[in-house]
Amino acid sequence: MENGFIRLYKAVWYTQIGRALEQADRLKESSEPIYEPSEDDISDTQENIQYDKQTDSLIESPEAVRGAYEDIIRDKQGNIQRYKNAIGQLIALVENKKNSLKSLTDDIDKLEKMKADAIEKKEGIITELKKEGTSDEEIEQHPSYVRCVASYNDFHSTLEQKNARIAKLEQDIERAQQDIETHKLQITSLHRDLEKVKTEQSEAVADLIAARTQQEVDDLLSGIREDDT
Repeated sequence: MENGFIRLYKAVWYTQIGRALEQADRLKESSEPIYEPSEDDISDTQENIQYDKQTDSLIESPEAVRGAYEDIIRDKQGNIQRYKNAIGQLIALVENKKNSLKSLTDDIDKLEKMKADAIEKKEGIITELKKEGTSDEEIEQHPSYVRCVASYNDFHSTLEQKNARIAKLEQDIERAQQDIETHKLQITSLHRDLEKVKTEQSEAVADLIAARTQQEVDDLLSGIREDDT
């Protein structure tokens, strides 16, 4: 019925006490002088004992236990909301990248057509110039031919850049979608934990109330028995 912090604290404290007692026993059995605690050690021990008594008092209070569980519940609910916010942002990011991907795909289709037109035009210029008896060296230096080649190279370079950008966008989209699925699994796990904590809260509070009621009954009956004697 104790919350995680209290259980951890008490486990550490009792372990320390156990080790101290075990060490004292070993020292008594040996010829070595027994360690005498300093005033600071005694003061620290008294403070720890006092804190431990406060802890025991705390875990005996249904209201305190309920409040401790409420803190855990709020924390888990906050984590769930943060995961939901992250998923919302990732979905918006994916949609934005998909729009960019579509725009790039449309650009590539246009560039592929323009590249094919440049090749066709270049071949036409070569054919016409050869009919006129122009040599290959002269064709390569002809202004119309040079412009077609420059256009083709420009289209080709732009296509490579856009294809690289598309590959990067596709990787980003896939990674974001994987993150979305991972966050969804985290939310599902947190919901299970949340329901478990709520159940533990109800059981812990009910047990404490029942124990308190039983103690009150025992005290009442004890008073009656004392009166009868």
